Amino acid sequence: MDIKNSVIIVTGASAGIGEATVRLLAEMGANVVITARRADRLAQLVDSLAGLPGRRLAVAGDIRENAFAKELVARAVAEFGRVDVLVNNAGLGQRIFLSEMAPEDVTTLLDTNVNGLIWATQAVLPHMKKQGSGQIINISSIVGQRPLALSGLYCASKTAVNFISRALRMELQHSSITVTLVYPGRTLTEFGTARLGGKGDNPSPIGRASAEKVAKSIARAIRYHRIEVYVTWYDWLFTHINRLFPRSIDWILGKAARFA
Repeated sequence: MDIKNSVIIVTGASAGIGEATVRLLAEMGANVVITARRADRLAQLVDSLAGLPGRRLAVAGDIRENAFAKELVARAVAEFGRVDVLVNNAGLGQRIFLSEMAPEDVTTLLDTNVNGLIWATQAVLPHMKKQGSGQIINISSIVGQRPLALSGLYCASKTAVNFISRALRMELQHSSITVTLVYPGRTLTEFGTARLGGKGDNPSPIGRASAEKVAKSIARAIRYHRIEVYVTWYDWLFTHINRLFPRSIDWILGKAARFA
């Protein structure tokens, strides 16, 4: 797929992976619809992209609300006539033992990481089916395949993203709509400062990748319609070692959590 002149929606676009993805896609000539709750950050991002090819449309709102997801897609279609790609990137983390997590935080995390993805997907699919093509890219995580202590619910939400994506892929196998999973590992973003229950990083032996590296993986997934993407070789290796030695990995990561 040629990214130039394509219409791409990116959720969670105000920072981190979302922002880096928007910048890269704009440089490649895409028309990018950006959304997040922080309208001021979206406006700053649009201003910083002035002079790059393509157009930008900023739509501030909460993707956890079904009505907003429908409005987002409707505005994108009204502005550009179609939606070629939806990047479901909006997400929220956790750094607290599951036994201590407040009920309202449980709801917030699942609404953001799972329900928001579902609402955006449901809103865009009728348009993609009508136009006869499209791609839905869901940003998962390697911890959707291997949980970490202090982030059990976050990991479970990413496992849900994996299963939703694979089921949707089967449901759409007779269409020209691609469903893609991207698995970042630890990433150098402000993600850790907004985690529910506590700031900072969860214990992990995995190295960090830049948000820009994740963005490049997303762009490659769009260009070649890839369906499963690991951002780094060591993310891929970690998840596969876990399948061979799950008890040992549990012990290592559990020990690290006790000293976190």
